[in-house]
Amino acid sequence: MRKTRFGETSASSQEGADTPEQTEPAGGLRRRTLVVGVSMGLGALLCFVLSAGFSGGQSAVSDPAAPEISSLQEQIRITEAKTAALPKADDAERGLTAALTAAGQVAKLQNDHRYLTPSVAADGGTLDMAASQSTLRNLIPYFAPSVHQADLGPWYLLASDKDASAGVGIPMSFNSGFEWVAQVPYLVNADSTITLTWLAMETRTGAGERPAVLAWARADYDQVRKAFVNIQTGTTATGEALKQEVQAP
Repeated sequence: MRKTRFGETSASSQEGADTPEQTEPAGGLRRRTLVVGVSMGLGALLCFVLSAGFSGGQSAVSDPAAPEISSLQEQIRITEAKTAALPKADDAERGLTAALTAAGQVAKLQNDHRYLTPSVAADGGTLDMAASQSTLRNLIPYFAPSVHQADLGPWYLLASDKDASAGVGIPMSFNSGFEWVAQVPYLVNADSTITLTWLAMETRTGAGERPAVLAWARADYDQVRKAFVNIQTGTTATGEALKQEVQAP
């Protein structure tokens, strides 16, 4: 797993570091998937027309232009092969829905980690792995074996949550200062994986203030294994200043 901070990314990333990504209802998946499907169809049609034009007019092409024409034909063949490998619209929609459902469960379980904050603070930042075993066991089925269990521990803990009553679970009346939220995915990658992003959103804001993003996590959902792979996590500049320091046991 690679951990980064938003402050260490490019300037384009810094502009939205503390601004929550826009989410849309899951119903929007169908509309976006249909657009992707139409685009795929147009791309395939364009490739067909270009291919037909080249194959029919090669004899009239001068020798100096032959290498360029050959290169273009190869690009067309590669594009056609990639287009054929992309999932159909209905398959893509089912995959996006499955990925979002799994991501929602992961967000819920990561939120369960918040109850560890008081004990971590009391132990000088040391995380008692035994205390998180229950949540960890529930998280493991959502990730591929290649993901280390240590990467499934708390992705972020907020220092102010240390004032919560220690015990099993955060009391229902306790308003933690942040909450993990899974972002709605819209794209299927060329390798048929789906990239999911989770944001740790601030929940205690003043009137008229927008909630800040304190931390983030990202993983690819493998539709074949029905599990997440390639975990990355990080914090924003705001989140780094407010987080509860956690040391290795």
